[in-house]
Amino acid sequence: LPTQEDFNALLNEYIASLSEKKRDKALIGLTRYHNIHAVLKDPKCTTIESAQFRFWAKKMFTLDVFENGQSQVLHENKPVAIREDLFVILTNAHIQCQHGGRDKTSFQVRKHYSWVPKELIARFVRGCPSCRARRS
Repeated sequence: LPTQEDFNALLNEYIASLSEKKRDKALIGLTRYHNIHAVLKDPKCTTIESAQFRFWAKKMFTLDVFENGQSQVLHENKPVAIREDLFVILTNAHIQCQHGGRDKTSFQVRKHYSWVPKELIARFVRGCPSCRARRS
């Protein structure tokens, strides 16, 4: 499996490969996640980020509230993967599908999470040393 450092480099390369316009929302970082959560929890509040951001958050995400009062942000009825958790999410998915390729790893990720770009999954799988050794 790629190391955390290899993954961070891979993640930065992925973000750099995107058009300027898409970089900002390609992945959801912890701060952005909290802001989306705040918008969904209090949709009438106008102090969170911009009107455009609040509109986007309400359009793209929903809030899943548990019995204990805790809640999480969903996109297409699945929890949103937070950028800071992607290494663990992709590592677990890749192990669960026995070092399967992009599609098997992607399927595993999508069973549990949303907002994980397929291209990032492809780069993660290509960066896996044991998969690389097996392919060559």
